[in-house]
Amino acid sequence: MSRHRILRLITWLPAGGIERKILAVLPRLNSDLFELHVCCLRERGPLAEQLETAGIPVHVVRFGRRWDPLALMRLRNLARGLNISLIHAHMYRANTPATVMKMFDKRIVVAAQYHNMDTWDTPWQLRMDRLLAPRRDLNVAVSEAVRRELIERLALPAEKTRTIYNGVDIREFHPVAAAERHALRERMGLPVAARLVIMPARLTRQKNQALVIGCARDILQAAPRTHFLFAGSGGDEQMLRNLAEQCGVSRNVSFLGNRADMPELLSACDVAVLPSTKEGFSNAVIESMACGLPVVASNVGGNSEVIDRGINGYLLDPPPTQPTGSPGGDSFAGPAFQGVNASQFTRFVKRLVTEDDHRAARGAAARIRALDFSLDIMVRRVEQMYMDLLGENGL
Repeated sequence: MSRHRILRLITWLPAGGIERKILAVLPRLNSDLFELHVCCLRERGPLAEQLETAGIPVHVVRFGRRWDPLALMRLRNLARGLNISLIHAHMYRANTPATVMKMFDKRIVVAAQYHNMDTWDTPWQLRMDRLLAPRRDLNVAVSEAVRRELIERLALPAEKTRTIYNGVDIREFHPVAAAERHALRERMGLPVAARLVIMPARLTRQKNQALVIGCARDILQAAPRTHFLFAGSGGDEQMLRNLAEQCGVSRNVSFLGNRADMPELLSACDVAVLPSTKEGFSNAVIESMACGLPVVASNVGGNSEVIDRGINGYLLDPPPTQPTGSPGGDSFAGPAFQGVNASQFTRFVKRLVTEDDHRAARGAAARIRALDFSLDIMVRRVEQMYMDLLGENGL
């Protein structure tokens, strides 16, 4: 049987969560069944070289805008030249031209993947997606919450949708013994005796690091040796540094930037937090849980599909009232900030950093739950999706 040629279409390949997951999955797909190519619509990005080292060619077809006719022609020529059977696109910017490709050539199978809730930046994008989504063979969601939103907002029949959860490499992300955790902290220059609370996320308003900093003072009153780590980069870094100074917690806060050693860094910590205002299905949550960390996260997107309240972590409810004002200062005086109940966050983190047995039990349960979301399971589900779409199972 000849191999099916698959084109993964994406804007570019920065070291972000979606792109890192592509890098993790593609080399593991069955090379006897699939010949894989990646096409970027802006530029290559830092992960392109790693994909090519793994034997997956990366092409670039630059789009000035989503409906750029010359770029669409170049993309069509690339797909024809490679004899592509299936285009698997990611996010609105790539999902749109992928669907146009199907209009050019109805033999091409198109799957469009959605990685977040409320992914449309403008009403125009939503209207266009309502027109395009039914023309695709499949619309793929990273959680059941995202899939339900696709069905409702795009008026899609359920059979035009499928959920494929993000997976984590449970051999790479795993808990470590206390002695190894101590050694990791020493090697990384982290406070050895502290309770380390880590937030692995881009430094953007959506991720809501400001809530963590705003609640830190109350947490430190109960557990003075707590230290907060922010792993990630982004445009909000200086604002967050200033906020830590304003709140008087800068000595207990570290900004680590992007890290290439996330499995070791997570294993060196005690608790993970992710009070985002919006998520589809968080890589950071399942990676933290795989390392044996209980997670305190907002009850948004697919977080409730992996976190069981009080068993392997905690989910944050919406606030009783919406806050006013800008980050910092008096905006933390009330119970709410950025769509998350701040008093709940403070209470949950306090308990996890002060009660060792409670934290250990929830961390052990987190690891067990993460096994249901292994990278191997994700790879098998992607392979099955491709076979189903290409008619190998008569579907």
